[in-house]
Amino acid sequence: MADTNDLNKVLKKVYATELDLIENVKDISAVSDKQSKFRQFVIILKQRLWDNHTTAIKIAIISLIMIFLSSAIYYYNFFIVNSYLALQEKANVEAHLQRRADLIPNLVKTASSYLVYEKNIFGHIAEIRGAVAGIKTLEESIEKLGIKDKSALSKFQAVAEAYPALKASETYTALMKELSDTETRLAESRIKYNSIVNYYNSRLELFPGVIFNKLLFRFKPFPIFESDKSPTPDVQVFQSKGREIESKGEPSASSNVNQQ
Repeated sequence: MADTNDLNKVLKKVYATELDLIENVKDISAVSDKQSKFRQFVIILKQRLWDNHTTAIKIAIISLIMIFLSSAIYYYNFFIVNSYLALQEKANVEAHLQRRADLIPNLVKTASSYLVYEKNIFGHIAEIRGAVAGIKTLEESIEKLGIKDKSALSKFQAVAEAYPALKASETYTALMKELSDTETRLAESRIKYNSIVNYYNSRLELFPGVIFNKLLFRFKPFPIFESDKSPTPDVQVFQSKGREIESKGEPSASSNVNQQ
């Protein structure tokens, strides 16, 4: 066995160049040198930073590392939770905005179409009331008007009184109440969203959260919700319809209520 090993060594030396054994040996030695240097660096670093210190200093170092890690975990979880809360409240605000944008115009359209549907009856009742009022004040002109049976006047008056003249105004009141409720809920959601966002944004800028955020997390602040940028539906359709009807000589709901 010894002769065989000696023979292998001789062959390697003789044919080292042809078999590229020299370069491989150099590469292996270079890698081993780097590994040994790294080990030496770690050993020296350990000796200077750890072995040469007392137990109290070691405990202090471990405590600082634990505090740093605990603080990093705390602020990361805090920013995550509050960012999701802000997103949730933002979704609530957008839902109320969508409700206002969808529901209120539909109510306005319904009330407007109802008013247009009732406008002929409003005009008819106004004519009846005008005639009755004139006859009551001018009893002597009843026969001149061709009304000989006073029971006919009573029938006209009963029709006028039985007609639900407040329907349109009640619809308008319901419309305004729905609009007011929607605006109230929207304002509450906007206030809650802005409160969460202000708290979240302030914690992003306060020490020590700002250090963890800039060095590790890079969370972005949320914008404040401004009311003047929210979509506001046109709620003047009902009133414009009423003015349109009045301009045509056919009284609206409010005029009929006053006549009563």
